[in-house]
Amino acid sequence: MMRICLCLDPSRLLRWHLWLAEALAEVPGNQVFCAFAAGSRPLPLICRLLLDLERLVYGFRENGATDPVEAALRSLPPCPADQVDVVIDLTGEDPLPAGRRVLTPLFNGIPSEIGVMAAVANDHDLQVDLHDTACPSQPWTARPASTDREVFAASLDSALSCAVMVILKALREDAGSASSVDGPRTTVPLLGALPALAWATSAVASKAVRFLDNLARGGRAWGIGWRFDESASLLDKGEAVFRVLAEGTDSYLADPFPFRHRGQDFIFAEKYLYSKNRGCIAVVPVGRNGTAGAPRIVVEEPHHLSYPFVFEHNGQIWMIPESGAARNVSLYRAVEFPYRWTREACLIDGIEAYDTTLLRHEGGFWFFVSPRLWRSTSWDVLSLYRSESLTDFWTPHAANPVLIDATLSRPAGAVLRYGGRTLRPVQDCALGYGGAVTFCEIDALGECDFAQTPVGRIRSGPFGCHTYNRQSGLEVIDLFGHVRGLREVTTCYGLIAPKRR
Repeated sequence: MMRICLCLDPSRLLRWHLWLAEALAEVPGNQVFCAFAAGSRPLPLICRLLLDLERLVYGFRENGATDPVEAALRSLPPCPADQVDVVIDLTGEDPLPAGRRVLTPLFNGIPSEIGVMAAVANDHDLQVDLHDTACPSQPWTARPASTDREVFAASLDSALSCAVMVILKALREDAGSASSVDGPRTTVPLLGALPALAWATSAVASKAVRFLDNLARGGRAWGIGWRFDESASLLDKGEAVFRVLAEGTDSYLADPFPFRHRGQDFIFAEKYLYSKNRGCIAVVPVGRNGTAGAPRIVVEEPHHLSYPFVFEHNGQIWMIPESGAARNVSLYRAVEFPYRWTREACLIDGIEAYDTTLLRHEGGFWFFVSPRLWRSTSWDVLSLYRSESLTDFWTPHAANPVLIDATLSRPAGAVLRYGGRTLRPVQDCALGYGGAVTFCEIDALGECDFAQTPVGRIRSGPFGCHTYNRQSGLEVIDLFGHVRGLREVTTCYGLIAPKRR
C-alpha cells in the first residue's frame, strides 16, 4: 500500500490536479490524500483573462487542464498527521506534510503553471522537471509539444498532461525511501501584466499576417516528395532533389510509404479531404521514368486515417494505418493489391495511438507508437508494445511511456538498417508539428529497456517534414508549406555531433 498526499494551492485547484489524483487512485493499493498550503499564489489576473479570452475566441470545449475544479479536489480526504509515503508538492511553498519521498514538478524552472506561460511568451521550448528526493541528483524530465505555441491554453494542456505522465512514471520506479525536502524553496516569479499583454498583441498580429499570407499565396499544405535512386539514398548523398506531388485546394497528401509489388512501384499516403474533415488512405502508382498516376482512395473509414504502414508478412501484404480517432490499432490485409483491402483484426483497443510503426526484432514483433493522454498532444510521448506474433496479445513495455520528449518521440517512418545500425526516424515537434525528421540509432530494445541516440537529421529548406521512407530505390518524404505548384525540392541530410559526456 502507498499513501500519497497532494499538496495544493487553495487558489489554484485545477483539472490537471484532478487527473493526477484520479490516475493515482486507480492503482491498486494507493491511498490519495490532499493538503492545502497556508498561503496562496493565484494565477495573475491577466493570465486568467487571456485564458478566458482564448476560450471565447477559439471555442475551446470544457475539460481543459487549467479549468477550476475546486469541489472535486476539496472532496479528497485530508492528509493524515503521521508520515505518508509520498508528498507531491504542487505549490512550491513550505512547510509540507511529512513524507518519506517528495516529488516537486517545475515548469521551465518555476513551481507553478505560470512557468509554462512564461516559456511560451518568451518562445522557449517547454520542459517539465520532476525533482525527487529519492534521486536528488537527477530530476525526471519531460519535453512537451504544443499544438499552437501562440495559444496559452494549448501549451498548458500539453505541458500539464505530460506532468501527470512523468509523475506516474516516477512513482512506478522502486526508488526506496528518502528524507523530506530540506532547504530553501524556489521563489515563484510572476509574469507581469505588461509583458503578457505585449505578447498577446504580438500573437494576434502574427496570426493576422499569416492569414493574409495564406490568402495571397494559396495557403500552406502538405505534399509528398519522391525520387528513384537504386545506388544511393539521401543519407548516403547528403543532398538530393525530390519531385513534388501535391493535391489541389480540396485535399492534401502526407505520410508517404513506398512499396514495390511485381515490378510496379506504389506510394501509399494519407489523403486528407477538407470536405469531410478527415484523412483516408490513397495509393499513387509511380514510374521509374518520373511519371506519377492520380491518387486513388483505397481505405476509408468514418474516422480519420493516416500513416499507412505497409509491409509483407507470411506471403500477404498488410497495412497498419493510424486510427487514433477510433482509439485502436487495426490491421488491414490486401485482398486485391493495391486497391482492395479488408480490416482483418484489432491489435490493440482502447488507446488513442498514433503512427504505429512495426519492427521485427529478435524473433518477436515490436510497436513504436505515440499515445495521446489527457489533453497532451500526440507528438511528445513514445510507448512500446511487444508480441510473439503479429496477431497475438500485445504487451506494453515495463517502462511505458519510455519517452516524454517532443523532439525524439513520435515515429516518422519505418525503422531502417543503415551502415550496420538500426535507425528510427522520429519527428521533431519541439516548436510545432512537422518541424523536421531526426534519425535515432536504437542502442537497446528489450522487455525492460530502451535507449536511442540521435545521429542525423533531414531538412527541406523552408518546408516542414515529418515522414521519411525508402524501399527498393524509391525514397519518399513529405513537406509542409506552400507546396501547390512546386515541382521540385532539395532536401539535405546532416550528421548530429555526439554530446560530450
